Amino acid sequence: MSQDIKTLPREKLEALIRAFELISSSFNPEEVLKIVLEQISKLLNAEAGSIFLLDERTNELQLKYATNLTNEEKKGITVPLGKGLAGYVAEKGEILNIKDVMEDNRFFSQIDEITGFKTRNILTVPLKNSEKIIGVLQALNKKNQSSFTEEDEILSMEFSRLVGLTLEKIYLHAQLLEKKSIETDLMIANSIQNLMLPSSDLIIKNTYIRGYYKPANYVGGDYYDYFQVDENKILVVLADVSGKGAQASLIMMSVKAYLSSAIESNLNFITISNKLNKFLAAHTPTDKFITIFLGLIDLQQNKIQYINSGHDPALIITNNGEVIELKSNNIVMGVLDDFEFISSETAFPNNSFLFTYSDGLTEAHNHSNQVFGFENLKKVLLENKNYPLNLFQILPEKIFEHASGREQFDDMTFLIVVRNLI
Repeated sequence: MSQDIKTLPREKLEALIRAFELISSSFNPEEVLKIVLEQISKLLNAEAGSIFLLDERTNELQLKYATNLTNEEKKGITVPLGKGLAGYVAEKGEILNIKDVMEDNRFFSQIDEITGFKTRNILTVPLKNSEKIIGVLQALNKKNQSSFTEEDEILSMEFSRLVGLTLEKIYLHAQLLEKKSIETDLMIANSIQNLMLPSSDLIIKNTYIRGYYKPANYVGGDYYDYFQVDENKILVVLADVSGKGAQASLIMMSVKAYLSSAIESNLNFITISNKLNKFLAAHTPTDKFITIFLGLIDLQQNKIQYINSGHDPALIITNNGEVIELKSNNIVMGVLDDFEFISSETAFPNNSFLFTYSDGLTEAHNHSNQVFGFENLKKVLLENKNYPLNLFQILPEKIFEHASGREQFDDMTFLIVVRNLI
């Protein structure tokens, strides 16, 4: 509180406190501004009042409320920063008490012309929050044919200060609510996404399948899954949508829904891939595409038929240290709807494991901007060739150790299929 306010009579201070209580009673900014308009006229015994708020994009003051204007009349009334009485006060941050507006060429007479209201004198004060000027308050025509006094100036400046603090509190409260709402929505989306991932490991004929997923944010763009097609065949998938966030997550949900339906329909492997590509091309934005590894494992014939669409190479690691790379053999999905996908086939023997992953593993950066890299990944896999399930603990530890505290910027996902090593 300024020293000047201490000179105000007790009844004025009490009126100021009551006005502050009223404007503090709501978190609705529109409602608060209406109360401010009523109170500025009441406190200063003025015939009318107006509130201008500064639009920082245009550097113009927009008339928000005026007691002597209808909603239709005040539409489109703006004052450039530095122009007119309001513009001057907003630019300089100084109070203006004009005893006779006809003697001041800064007076903006357009509102009087619209309404027929006759402005005689006007008190204009800057409206500030803790950091900057956000608008101006005006009181028009002191009642009883008098002018605004020095006491009115002190009262209006203190009231304006309280209004600015109140509006800042409201805006901060609104931002907090919005942030909480966004966080709640993301947490819900994260829960939904987690539900889309397998709920349990798959064990069939001495073959063990498990996945790992750690999104960079609440909602990621990676997806892994596995489906038992029949007693001898398993379909595994690991995919990465370009971009992250809720949109990428929704695309992945669509992929899961499609694959589940296709397997129920007993479609063959190539048909599933071609139809999935057509579906994605038709139902995803043009700036989105998917890299994906699809593998159909035949446990009886010890082989895997696969389609790698622009994805990092999957790896088969044998217990004698052989590394078989299942490299990309097709374009990414969701770009060309008429592209005919081809598959490749390789042995997937007992006493080996399949490892497929997203680039969030190999592209994890440290503070020197060095990536974890493909060779480091292979080294860790080979070190654990006889105990691949240890990778679920060891591999993330190695990657986070490499990152040395640098924030994770991409989703980390991998899937392991172990044959007769458990």
